[in-house]
Amino acid sequence: MRIRILFYITLVSIFFTSDIANVRAAQDTEKLASNQVIAYYFHGNFRCANCYNIEQFAKEAIHQNFKNELASGKLSFKIINIEGRGNEHFVNDYRLYTKSLVLSLVKNGEEVDSKNLTRIWEYLRNKARFQQYVKDEITDYLNRL
Repeated sequence: MRIRILFYITLVSIFFTSDIANVRAAQDTEKLASNQVIAYYFHGNFRCANCYNIEQFAKEAIHQNFKNELASGKLSFKIINIEGRGNEHFVNDYRLYTKSLVLSLVKNGEEVDSKNLTRIWEYLRNKARFQQYVKDEITDYLNRL
């Protein structure tokens, strides 16, 4: 009986925590800074080794190359589960069909351009090339602010 109760408490806490995180992610996307670049990594509930590698490689490239931009708010990196409550709109917004790294250019609080970095899949077996690609694309978007 105790195990069953603990199981249900665990399930409720997992779903409750997940829902709060998803609502916060959705709220974050609504509060856009005046001028910024947002790098989104979109994933679903099921995540393979490649999915985790994409996230890790992108995170490393961003944090190693854009410390000042992250600190100033000119750049932000958001990891979003598109299967989470409130995040479904991203599939249509960015025409997502698989795990994706998308850049969003925001000016005056409005998204003016976005780009799905589809070549991440091509460079997945070459971490250095993957990270250089991400760095180059983000630099291009930051130069457009």
